[in-house]
Amino acid sequence: MSRIIFSIFIDIPKEDLDNPGWYNAEGKMQDSDKSKQTKDYFAKYKKKLKARQVKYAKIIGVDYVLHGYDNVYKQYVSYFKKNYPQISIYDIINFYKHELMKRYAHKYDEVCYLDFDVIPNTAKSIFDVVKHDEFGCADSNKEAEWGKNVEVKYYNTCIRNPSSKYWNCHAMLSDIGLEPDTDVFNTGIMVASSEMVKRLDYFGHFEQVLELMTRVKHDEVSMYPHNIQRSFNYDNETVFAYKRIVNDIKINYLDDDWHHKVQDEKWYVFNENAKMYHVINKRFGKFLK
Repeated sequence: MSRIIFSIFIDIPKEDLDNPGWYNAEGKMQDSDKSKQTKDYFAKYKKKLKARQVKYAKIIGVDYVLHGYDNVYKQYVSYFKKNYPQISIYDIINFYKHELMKRYAHKYDEVCYLDFDVIPNTAKSIFDVVKHDEFGCADSNKEAEWGKNVEVKYYNTCIRNPSSKYWNCHAMLSDIGLEPDTDVFNTGIMVASSEMVKRLDYFGHFEQVLELMTRVKHDEVSMYPHNIQRSFNYDNETVFAYKRIVNDIKINYLDDDWHHKVQDEKWYVFNENAKMYHVINKRFGKFLK
């Protein structure tokens, strides 16, 4: 059984950093330095983050590759900029991980992707958790609850919030006549057999999927309030949730032990026994002494 774990680290140039800001009461997007902070944290901890992922791959006896700012990536970005100029570098990188999943599915029996901010904390193999006919990925349903229940006038969140991804996919599924209420996912950790990656067919009819995303984002007679519609984006997790429904993919919902999201939310509770820490808040110092 051939297996690989891979990750991606792209030091995004300052001029390509986006502004994933929220909206104020007047509906104006606020400036955010979140992208700059993320860039700085990764630069500081890059070597240690890579070392932890490499060590984990060696422990469980699988290949490991860290992809960076190489010619393959540059060609991919060039293709996107030419064909889909509305998509940010941040989102291109997140589509790139699915492209690499697809490519590795032609070379390996099983593939695991880890965001570069994922820190393994176990000697157990994540491949043993997901069955051959499942696609392993954690949901972000809890994080999306606020945006599903808050009064529209108070909906002021940014494009990267799980609530935004829920409503974006909701609109897409509704547009094609499918049940719109579905899960939100966090693709920071993905595990699947070659067969399941191919069955997901992430880039199948990709042009039409992006056209659908554009249509629901700019629909002038949309059923979705402006406060919600303005947060629609070209997001990899929205596409994943959409494809999972359209192509009837069985999900293995990775639990909190296998995908523990380290956050700054008020409701957040630290899981000291987690096997995979996804350090979303980028406070790596707690884990990398």
